[in-house]
Amino acid sequence: MEHHLNKYFGFTLAEVLITLGIIGVVAAMTMPSLIQNYQKRQTAVRLEKFYSIMSQAVLQWQNDEGIITGDSMFTLEDVNNLEKLKNWFNNGIGKYIKTITDEDEHGKYYKVAFADGSGFSAYIGRYGALEPVVYFFYCTEYKYCRYESYDGKRTFLFTLYKGKFITSYPASDNLTRDELIKKCKVGNGKDRRHDCARLIQVDGWEIRKDYPWNQILTEDETD
Repeated sequence: MEHHLNKYFGFTLAEVLITLGIIGVVAAMTMPSLIQNYQKRQTAVRLEKFYSIMSQAVLQWQNDEGIITGDSMFTLEDVNNLEKLKNWFNNGIGKYIKTITDEDEHGKYYKVAFADGSGFSAYIGRYGALEPVVYFFYCTEYKYCRYESYDGKRTFLFTLYKGKFITSYPASDNLTRDELIKKCKVGNGKDRRHDCARLIQVDGWEIRKDYPWNQILTEDETD
């Protein structure tokens, strides 16, 4: 007589609960890191995209209008002139950029939104004492766009200087990477990290491990 032994193997409820508990702990430990890495990558991608779009638009406008790169597009009389900035953008480089909306901010600053949800706030200002420039405060999400916000996490500084679109300030081009890290980390008062965009550009549009991401608190994180 043959005997067939059927053996059934399974898990007890306690074993299942323990396994689920371990999975939960591992997920809780790894998810914040994964989310942060994703945020960094998305930020770097959007910064590179913004820089590329704006740079190409400026060059295309200059070529079409026969403007020599290096010439200043504004005078000191144009500083804080909102209408001058709006007219230049809408009739100049704005013709080569896809935007979805624009608005005035406090009657002095110009805000523009892009289709990807990002945008910028801008105004004509001074660099040094005698050089008119346009400061662009890029925001990775339009809801974070506001005047002179460049916290190095959600908002970043760009400048149109002598007909060239650049990251951060003109002087930032001459800083070493170590100097850029220090300036990005320390900044100049609350939400004033001038050189973070330049640092990310130097690193090949990548936010590296030594970037002071966790040391930068955005406005809502300080509340």
